[in-house]
Amino acid sequence: MKMERFVGSILLIGLLLIGCATDRSANRRPEKMIVQVESREKSDTLEERLKALDQSISILRSEVADLENRLRNIHARPPLTTYKLPQEVYLCEERVPLEDRNVWENLDREFLLALANEAQVLLWMKRAKRYFPYIEKRVKETGLPDDLKYLAITESSLRPFAISPTGASGIWQFIPSTGEKYGMRRNRTIDERFDFFKATEGALAYLKSLYEEFKSWTLAMAAYNAGENRVRKEIELQKTKNYFYLDLPMETERYIYKIAVAKIILSDPERFGFHLEVKEFYDPLQVERVQIELTQPLPIADIARAIGSYYKEIREMNLHLFEETIPAGVHFLNLPAGTSDRFWTFFNTWKKGLEYK
Repeated sequence: MKMERFVGSILLIGLLLIGCATDRSANRRPEKMIVQVESREKSDTLEERLKALDQSISILRSEVADLENRLRNIHARPPLTTYKLPQEVYLCEERVPLEDRNVWENLDREFLLALANEAQVLLWMKRAKRYFPYIEKRVKETGLPDDLKYLAITESSLRPFAISPTGASGIWQFIPSTGEKYGMRRNRTIDERFDFFKATEGALAYLKSLYEEFKSWTLAMAAYNAGENRVRKEIELQKTKNYFYLDLPMETERYIYKIAVAKIILSDPERFGFHLEVKEFYDPLQVERVQIELTQPLPIADIARAIGSYYKEIREMNLHLFEETIPAGVHFLNLPAGTSDRFWTFFNTWKKGLEYK
Protein backbone atom coordinates (compact mmCIF):
# COMPACT_ATOMS: atom_id res chain seq x y z
CA MET A 1 0.00 0.00 0.00
CA LYS A 2 2.88 2.42 0.82
CA MET A 3 4.36 1.83 -2.60
CA GLU A 4 0.99 2.54 -4.25
CA ARG A 5 0.63 5.83 -2.32
CA PHE A 6 4.17 6.77 -3.37
CA VAL A 7 3.39 6.11 -7.02
CA GLY A 8 0.15 8.04 -6.73
CA SER A 9 1.98 11.03 -5.26
CA ILE A 10 4.49 10.98 -8.08
CA LEU A 11 1.69 10.87 -10.63
CA LEU A 12 -0.10 13.77 -8.93
CA ILE A 13 3.06 15.88 -8.83
CA GLY A 14 3.65 15.07 -12.47
CA LEU A 15 0.15 16.16 -13.42
CA LEU A 16 0.52 19.40 -11.46
CA LEU A 17 3.80 20.12 -13.14
CA ILE A 18 2.33 19.46 -16.52
CA GLY A 19 -0.68 21.62 -15.63
CA CYS A 20 1.51 24.49 -14.50
CA ALA A 21 3.59 24.26 -17.62
CA THR A 22 0.41 24.39 -19.70
CA ASP A 23 -0.92 27.45 -17.83
CA ARG A 24 2.34 29.31 -18.21
CA SER A 25 2.41 28.44 -21.88
CA ALA A 26 -1.12 29.82 -22.36
CA ASN A 27 -0.62 33.07 -20.43
CA ARG A 28 2.95 33.91 -21.50
CA ARG A 29 3.14 33.06 -25.20
CA PRO A 30 5.84 35.68 -25.80
CA GLU A 31 8.38 33.68 -23.73
CA LYS A 32 11.27 32.13 -25.56
CA MET A 33 10.69 28.81 -27.38
CA ILE A 34 13.52 27.19 -25.40
CA VAL A 35 11.42 27.30 -22.18
CA GLN A 36 8.64 25.31 -23.87
CA VAL A 37 11.10 22.75 -25.18
CA GLU A 38 12.67 22.33 -21.75
CA SER A 39 9.21 21.90 -20.19
CA ARG A 40 8.28 19.20 -22.70
CA GLU A 41 11.59 17.42 -22.14
CA LYS A 42 11.05 17.41 -18.38
CA SER A 43 7.50 16.12 -18.85
CA ASP A 44 8.67 13.33 -21.18
CA THR A 45 11.44 12.35 -18.77
CA LEU A 46 8.98 12.20 -15.87
CA GLU A 47 6.58 10.05 -17.87
CA GLU A 48 9.39 7.65 -18.80
CA ARG A 49 10.43 7.36 -15.16
CA LEU A 50 6.85 6.71 -14.09
CA LYS A 51 6.48 3.98 -16.71
CA ALA A 52 9.73 2.33 -15.59
CA LEU A 53 8.61 2.53 -11.97
CA ASP A 54 5.25 1.00 -12.84
CA GLN A 55 6.99 -1.90 -14.61
CA SER A 56 9.26 -2.46 -11.60
CA ILE A 57 6.26 -2.56 -9.28
CA SER A 58 4.52 -5.09 -11.54
CA ILE A 59 7.59 -7.37 -11.54
CA LEU A 60 7.93 -7.05 -7.77
CA ARG A 61 4.27 -8.00 -7.25
CA SER A 62 4.74 -11.09 -9.44
CA GLU A 63 7.84 -12.15 -7.48
CA VAL A 64 6.06 -11.64 -4.14
CA ALA A 65 3.09 -13.73 -5.32
CA ASP A 66 5.46 -16.52 -6.43
CA LEU A 67 7.26 -16.42 -3.08
CA GLU A 68 3.97 -16.61 -1.18
CA ASN A 69 2.95 -19.65 -3.25
CA ARG A 70 6.25 -21.37 -2.49
CA LEU A 71 5.97 -20.66 1.21
CA ARG A 72 2.47 -22.18 1.28
CA ASN A 73 3.88 -25.39 -0.22
CA ILE A 74 6.71 -25.74 2.28
CA HIS A 75 5.87 -28.33 4.94
CA ALA A 76 8.36 -28.55 7.75
CA ARG A 77 8.13 -31.99 9.35
CA PRO A 78 7.94 -31.94 13.13
CA PRO A 79 10.29 -34.19 15.16
CA LEU A 80 9.79 -37.97 15.05
CA THR A 81 8.48 -37.99 18.62
CA THR A 82 5.37 -36.22 17.27
CA TYR A 83 4.21 -39.33 15.43
CA LYS A 84 2.56 -42.23 17.22
CA LEU A 85 1.55 -45.70 16.15
CA PRO A 86 -2.18 -46.28 15.67
CA GLN A 87 -3.86 -47.89 18.65
CA GLU A 88 -4.94 -50.81 16.48
CA VAL A 89 -3.19 -52.29 13.46
CA TYR A 90 -4.55 -54.94 11.10
CA LEU A 91 -2.69 -56.66 8.28
CA CYS A 92 -4.74 -58.70 5.81
CA GLU A 93 -7.56 -58.44 8.40
CA GLU A 94 -5.37 -60.12 11.03
CA ARG A 95 -4.91 -58.05 14.18
CA VAL A 96 -1.41 -57.18 15.38
CA PRO A 97 -1.39 -57.79 19.20
CA LEU A 98 -0.02 -54.40 20.27
CA GLU A 99 -1.05 -55.01 23.88
CA ASP A 100 2.02 -57.25 24.01
CA ARG A 101 4.85 -54.81 24.74
CA ASN A 102 7.38 -56.88 22.79
CA VAL A 103 5.16 -56.76 19.71
CA TRP A 104 4.58 -53.04 20.17
CA GLU A 105 8.30 -52.43 20.57
CA ASN A 106 9.15 -54.34 17.41
CA LEU A 107 6.57 -52.42 15.41
CA ASP A 108 7.61 -49.11 16.95
CA ARG A 109 11.23 -49.70 15.94
CA GLU A 110 10.36 -50.31 12.29
CA PHE A 111 7.94 -47.37 12.39
CA LEU A 112 10.59 -44.91 13.59
CA LEU A 113 13.24 -46.23 11.20
CA ALA A 114 10.88 -45.78 8.26
CA LEU A 115 9.81 -42.28 9.33
CA ALA A 116 13.46 -41.24 9.69
CA ASN A 117 14.21 -42.27 6.10
CA GLU A 118 12.20 -39.51 4.46
CA ALA A 119 13.68 -39.99 0.98
CA GLN A 120 12.78 -43.68 0.99
CA VAL A 121 9.17 -43.06 2.01
CA LEU A 122 8.78 -40.39 -0.66
CA LEU A 123 10.06 -42.88 -3.23
CA TRP A 124 7.55 -45.45 -1.93
CA MET A 125 4.78 -42.91 -2.50
CA LYS A 126 5.97 -41.99 -5.99
CA ARG A 127 6.49 -45.59 -7.15
CA ALA A 128 3.26 -46.82 -5.58
CA LYS A 129 1.40 -44.48 -7.93
CA ARG A 130 3.00 -46.39 -10.80
CA TYR A 131 2.75 -50.02 -9.68
CA PHE A 132 -0.04 -50.31 -7.09
CA PRO A 133 -2.99 -49.88 -9.50
CA TYR A 134 -2.14 -53.10 -11.36
CA ILE A 135 -1.41 -55.04 -8.15
CA GLU A 136 -4.66 -53.79 -6.59
CA LYS A 137 -6.57 -54.84 -9.68
CA ARG A 138 -5.11 -58.35 -9.67
CA VAL A 139 -5.55 -59.01 -5.93
CA LYS A 140 -9.17 -57.94 -6.23
CA GLU A 141 -9.75 -60.16 -9.27
CA THR A 142 -8.17 -63.14 -7.51
CA GLY A 143 -10.01 -62.55 -4.22
CA LEU A 144 -6.86 -61.91 -2.18
CA PRO A 145 -6.33 -59.22 0.52
CA ASP A 146 -5.43 -55.75 -0.77
CA ASP A 147 -2.73 -55.48 1.91
CA LEU A 148 -0.55 -57.95 -0.01
CA LYS A 149 0.59 -55.02 -2.16
CA TYR A 150 2.67 -53.76 0.78
CA LEU A 151 4.74 -56.93 0.65
CA ALA A 152 6.26 -55.61 -2.60
CA ILE A 153 7.32 -52.46 -0.73
CA THR A 154 9.22 -54.49 1.85
CA GLU A 155 10.70 -56.84 -0.74
CA SER A 156 12.10 -54.31 -3.21
CA SER A 157 10.79 -50.79 -2.46
CA LEU A 158 9.02 -51.28 -5.82
CA ARG A 159 12.29 -51.27 -7.77
CA PRO A 160 11.75 -53.50 -10.82
CA PHE A 161 15.51 -54.03 -11.30
CA ALA A 162 16.23 -54.96 -7.66
CA ILE A 163 18.65 -57.83 -7.00
CA SER A 164 19.40 -59.07 -3.47
CA PRO A 165 22.77 -60.44 -2.27
CA THR A 166 21.20 -63.93 -2.34
CA GLY A 167 20.11 -63.59 -5.98
CA ALA A 168 16.42 -62.80 -5.45
CA SER A 169 15.31 -60.53 -8.28
CA GLY A 170 12.60 -58.15 -9.45
CA ILE A 171 9.86 -56.29 -7.62
CA TRP A 172 8.68 -59.50 -5.93
CA GLN A 173 12.21 -60.80 -5.24
CA PHE A 174 11.88 -64.35 -6.48
CA ILE A 175 14.83 -66.70 -6.08
CA PRO A 176 15.51 -68.70 -9.28
CA SER A 177 13.95 -71.98 -8.15
CA THR A 178 10.70 -70.42 -6.90
CA GLY A 179 10.49 -68.20 -9.98
CA GLU A 180 10.76 -71.21 -12.26
CA LYS A 181 8.16 -73.06 -10.18
CA TYR A 182 5.70 -70.24 -10.85
CA GLY A 183 6.32 -69.94 -14.58
CA MET A 184 9.19 -67.48 -14.83
CA ARG A 185 11.77 -68.63 -17.36
CA ARG A 186 15.42 -67.93 -16.73
CA ASN A 187 18.43 -68.48 -18.97
CA ARG A 188 21.30 -66.58 -20.56
CA THR A 189 19.01 -64.35 -22.65
CA ILE A 190 15.91 -63.94 -20.49
CA ASP A 191 14.86 -63.77 -16.83
CA GLU A 192 11.14 -63.31 -16.36
CA ARG A 193 11.49 -62.53 -12.66
CA PHE A 194 12.11 -58.99 -13.95
CA ASP A 195 8.83 -59.01 -15.87
CA PHE A 196 6.58 -57.09 -13.46
CA PHE A 197 3.37 -58.56 -14.86
CA LYS A 198 4.47 -62.17 -14.88
CA ALA A 199 6.16 -61.86 -11.48
CA THR A 200 3.00 -60.34 -9.99
CA GLU A 201 0.96 -63.30 -11.17
CA GLY A 202 3.55 -65.67 -9.71
CA ALA A 203 3.71 -63.83 -6.37
CA LEU A 204 -0.05 -63.87 -5.89
CA ALA A 205 -0.27 -67.55 -6.82
CA TYR A 206 2.56 -68.37 -4.40
CA LEU A 207 1.00 -66.37 -1.54
CA LYS A 208 -2.38 -68.00 -2.14
CA SER A 209 -0.74 -71.43 -1.96
CA LEU A 210 1.06 -70.51 1.28
CA TYR A 211 -2.16 -69.25 2.86
CA GLU A 212 -3.96 -72.45 1.93
CA GLU A 213 -1.29 -74.37 3.83
CA PHE A 214 -0.76 -72.17 6.90
CA LYS A 215 -4.29 -70.68 7.22
CA SER A 216 -2.77 -67.36 8.28
CA TRP A 217 -1.64 -64.43 6.14
CA THR A 218 1.10 -63.42 8.55
CA LEU A 219 2.51 -66.96 8.40
CA ALA A 220 2.04 -67.05 4.62
CA MET A 221 4.03 -63.83 4.23
CA ALA A 222 6.69 -65.08 6.66
CA ALA A 223 6.99 -68.24 4.53
CA TYR A 224 7.29 -66.09 1.40
CA ASN A 225 10.37 -64.55 3.03
CA ALA A 226 11.98 -67.52 4.80
CA GLY A 227 10.60 -70.36 2.71
CA GLU A 228 7.77 -72.69 3.60
CA ASN A 229 10.12 -75.47 4.71
CA ARG A 230 11.71 -73.26 7.37
CA VAL A 231 8.35 -72.06 8.69
CA ARG A 232 6.99 -75.63 8.80
CA LYS A 233 10.05 -76.74 10.75
CA GLU A 234 9.75 -73.94 13.31
CA ILE A 235 6.02 -74.48 13.81
CA GLU A 236 6.63 -78.16 14.47
CA LEU A 237 9.53 -77.46 16.83
CA GLN A 238 7.94 -74.59 18.80
CA LYS A 239 4.35 -75.87 18.80
CA THR A 240 2.74 -72.57 17.86
CA LYS A 241 1.18 -71.19 14.68
CA ASN A 242 1.20 -67.59 15.85
CA TYR A 243 3.73 -65.63 13.81
CA PHE A 244 4.28 -63.08 16.58
CA TYR A 245 5.47 -65.76 19.00
CA LEU A 246 7.61 -67.83 16.65
CA ASP A 247 11.39 -67.69 16.88
CA LEU A 248 12.42 -67.13 13.25
CA PRO A 249 15.45 -65.74 11.39
CA MET A 250 15.90 -62.06 12.28
CA GLU A 251 15.04 -60.90 8.75
CA THR A 252 11.76 -62.82 8.88
CA GLU A 253 10.98 -61.63 12.41
CA ARG A 254 11.20 -58.03 11.17
CA TYR A 255 9.47 -58.78 7.88
CA ILE A 256 5.81 -58.61 8.92
CA TYR A 257 6.43 -55.50 11.02
CA LYS A 258 7.99 -53.76 8.01
CA ILE A 259 4.99 -54.66 5.86
CA ALA A 260 2.64 -53.34 8.56
CA VAL A 261 4.61 -50.08 8.78
CA ALA A 262 4.47 -49.62 5.00
CA LYS A 263 0.70 -49.97 5.24
CA ILE A 264 0.43 -47.54 8.18
CA ILE A 265 2.44 -44.81 6.45
CA LEU A 266 1.24 -45.20 2.87
CA SER A 267 -2.42 -45.40 3.91
CA ASP A 268 -2.20 -41.79 5.15
CA PRO A 269 1.25 -40.30 4.42
CA GLU A 270 0.26 -36.70 5.21
CA ARG A 271 -0.58 -37.76 8.76
CA PHE A 272 3.10 -38.58 9.16
CA GLY A 273 4.48 -35.46 7.51
CA PHE A 274 4.93 -36.66 3.94
CA HIS A 275 3.46 -34.29 1.35
CA LEU A 276 3.59 -34.50 -2.43
CA GLU A 277 1.80 -32.53 -5.12
CA VAL A 278 -0.03 -34.51 -7.80
CA LYS A 279 2.61 -33.58 -10.40
CA GLU A 280 5.37 -35.05 -8.21
CA PHE A 281 4.11 -38.63 -8.36
CA TYR A 282 5.54 -40.93 -11.01
CA ASP A 283 3.31 -41.63 -13.98
CA PRO A 284 1.13 -44.75 -13.72
CA LEU A 285 2.38 -47.78 -15.61
CA GLN A 286 0.82 -47.60 -19.06
CA VAL A 287 1.91 -50.28 -21.48
CA GLU A 288 0.37 -52.39 -24.20
CA ARG A 289 1.35 -56.02 -23.71
CA VAL A 290 1.52 -58.28 -26.74
CA GLN A 291 2.41 -61.95 -27.14
CA ILE A 292 4.62 -62.96 -30.04
CA GLU A 293 6.04 -66.21 -31.38
CA LEU A 294 9.45 -66.04 -33.05
CA THR A 295 11.28 -68.58 -35.16
CA GLN A 296 14.43 -66.45 -35.06
CA PRO A 297 15.67 -63.48 -32.98
CA LEU A 298 13.97 -60.11 -33.47
CA PRO A 299 16.15 -56.97 -33.04
CA ILE A 300 14.75 -54.61 -30.41
CA ALA A 301 16.17 -51.59 -32.26
CA ASP A 302 14.02 -52.49 -35.30
CA ILE A 303 10.91 -52.56 -33.10
CA ALA A 304 11.77 -49.16 -31.59
CA ARG A 305 12.21 -47.52 -35.00
CA ALA A 306 9.02 -49.06 -36.36
CA ILE A 307 6.79 -47.78 -33.55
CA GLY A 308 8.45 -44.36 -33.23
CA SER A 309 10.15 -45.07 -29.92
CA TYR A 310 13.72 -45.50 -28.66
CA TYR A 311 15.77 -48.64 -28.09
CA LYS A 312 16.37 -47.50 -24.49
CA GLU A 313 12.64 -47.13 -23.81
CA ILE A 314 11.81 -50.62 -25.10
CA ARG A 315 14.67 -52.19 -23.11
CA GLU A 316 13.59 -50.47 -19.89
CA MET A 317 10.00 -51.62 -20.37
CA ASN A 318 11.23 -55.19 -20.85
CA LEU A 319 13.88 -55.73 -18.19
CA HIS A 320 13.45 -59.49 -18.55
CA LEU A 321 15.15 -59.36 -21.97
CA PHE A 322 18.91 -59.33 -21.56
CA GLU A 323 20.17 -59.01 -25.14
CA GLU A 324 19.80 -56.70 -28.13
CA THR A 325 17.41 -59.14 -29.73
CA ILE A 326 14.36 -61.06 -28.54
CA PRO A 327 15.27 -64.76 -28.75
CA ALA A 328 13.28 -67.34 -30.68
CA GLY A 329 10.25 -68.66 -28.81
CA VAL A 330 6.99 -67.36 -27.37
CA HIS A 331 7.32 -64.09 -25.46
CA PHE A 332 5.32 -61.27 -23.91
CA LEU A 333 6.51 -57.84 -24.98
CA ASN A 334 5.65 -54.56 -23.27
CA LEU A 335 5.15 -51.60 -25.62
CA PRO A 336 4.43 -47.89 -25.02
CA ALA A 337 0.73 -47.09 -24.86
CA GLY A 338 -0.83 -46.52 -28.27
CA THR A 339 1.86 -48.30 -30.31
CA SER A 340 0.59 -51.88 -30.60
CA ASP A 341 -1.10 -51.30 -33.98
CA ARG A 342 2.15 -49.99 -35.47
CA PHE A 343 3.99 -52.90 -33.92
CA TRP A 344 1.70 -55.50 -35.52
CA THR A 345 2.03 -53.81 -38.90
CA PHE A 346 5.81 -53.97 -38.57
CA PHE A 347 5.80 -57.51 -37.14
CA ASN A 348 3.63 -58.98 -39.88
CA THR A 349 5.82 -57.39 -42.56
CA TRP A 350 8.94 -58.65 -40.79
CA LYS A 351 7.58 -62.21 -40.65
CA LYS A 352 6.67 -62.14 -44.35
CA GLY A 353 10.20 -61.00 -45.13
CA LEU A 354 11.51 -64.10 -43.38
CA GLU A 355 9.39 -66.34 -45.59
CA TYR A 356 11.06 -65.04 -48.74
CA LYS A 357 14.58 -65.54 -47.47
